[in-house]
Amino acid sequence: MEQVTQVEQRRYRQELDRGLQVIHNVMMTISGVAPTASVFIIAPVAFLFAGTGAFWAFIIAGIIGIGMAFSYAEAGTAFPVTGGEWALVARILGKPIGFISLVFMLISVIVIPSSIALGASQYLSVIWEGANPNLVGAIIMLVVGGIAVLQIKTNSFIQGVLLAIELIGVLSITVLGFAKVHQSGMVLLDPVIFDEGGIEQAVSFGMIMSAVVFAIFAYNGYGGAIVFSEETKSARRNIARAILWTLFITVAVELIPLTAAIVGAPSLSEFMAAPSPMQYILTELGNETLNTIISLLVFVAIFNGCLAIVVLMSRIVFGSGRDKVWPEPVSGWLAKVHPRFKSPWVAALAMAVIGAILCATTTKTAVITFTGVVLAATYILIALSAIVVRLRFRDLPPHYKMPLWPAWPCIALVGVVYMLVKLTQLQWKDLVIVVGAAVGALIYYYAYLYPRRGKKWLMLECVEEEPEAVSDKANL
Repeated sequence: MEQVTQVEQRRYRQELDRGLQVIHNVMMTISGVAPTASVFIIAPVAFLFAGTGAFWAFIIAGIIGIGMAFSYAEAGTAFPVTGGEWALVARILGKPIGFISLVFMLISVIVIPSSIALGASQYLSVIWEGANPNLVGAIIMLVVGGIAVLQIKTNSFIQGVLLAIELIGVLSITVLGFAKVHQSGMVLLDPVIFDEGGIEQAVSFGMIMSAVVFAIFAYNGYGGAIVFSEETKSARRNIARAILWTLFITVAVELIPLTAAIVGAPSLSEFMAAPSPMQYILTELGNETLNTIISLLVFVAIFNGCLAIVVLMSRIVFGSGRDKVWPEPVSGWLAKVHPRFKSPWVAALAMAVIGAILCATTTKTAVITFTGVVLAATYILIALSAIVVRLRFRDLPPHYKMPLWPAWPCIALVGVVYMLVKLTQLQWKDLVIVVGAAVGALIYYYAYLYPRRGKKWLMLECVEEEPEAVSDKANL
């Protein structure tokens, strides 16, 4: 009995509600990707850089995404704990690098949800003319914070319903584009772009690769499935499935309507020059009423994306509190779990309140190149973790192992490093800020955490899986 007690003390207690099946995890993770918002907001940026070559940019980004998805799947099932990327990096690459990863994720926690919420008023304006973006954003953050406190199964149901509603938007683009084709397939095979005078030009490979950066942004979020490791049944097997299915669905849901929009555009030059290319498709191939309806669906997508991100990020912050990364009483409060809903309610409300304050006090979205640099740095750490985990940890319980290791992490590394270089060329100051954040993280780690090792940052072993959770062969 004493031996069992000692083993239990080395493990986390199962405080969160392990009630998610693979499909629930996938719905929540895709909601965080917000594919409808990506098609309407991010894809047009790729058009600016590569014209119809955006089609190839999204395909190349999908290949890089496969490498990253395999990396997330292997590293995430090796250590299926709540906390996300930083919890894996700390265990595989070491605590100093892990704390840098945590700081990167906290930056994302602060910036991304509020930045998305600030863009909601643009689409709500079809029924609320002159809607104040600060007020709308703050209200969204407070509402999603309240919902995020609810039980994980309740959240998965709400997000599933909202996801089904928002996907009508991309379905409408797909149906309109393919039903009323105006362009030949050559605009995809031999991509073109238009200059300011409307003159058609060929698209170079370098232009396509520049657009890949934004395509990677559009697909980002499939790795979020690992955050629900302690709430997903049979996590060592099912987390990998959730990640790979999320990527597959995301690529299909974004690439297909993008392709339909290109071939369905009555005028490619007008399509590329439009302030909102997808709304151009809706009005030219449909009508203003359809554009109004779909604009509201994009608002739903933004709301659902904010909800999913707050739910996800609250688990990341909860994990840092549970591991006693922060001084007391901060760690204690962040680690609190709601007695009825079994959710990290303090962390969820904290994320919502911080987001609401940012929405109420800022007038611009601060998520483009800066968040891209943070994302690239995080991807690099995950890809390296997927390589190191096999070399360093040979006695782990059976978990998912990717095919063709280490080819896929290496492919991802090449693509992500290229992405980082491109982003640095666009705004080198962002890289300086990120490097400064990494230095600050190391200072905190060695000044506060390292001297208190054994008392702070107590990374325990994974919560026990159900007996039937892992088979002898954990591959999909």
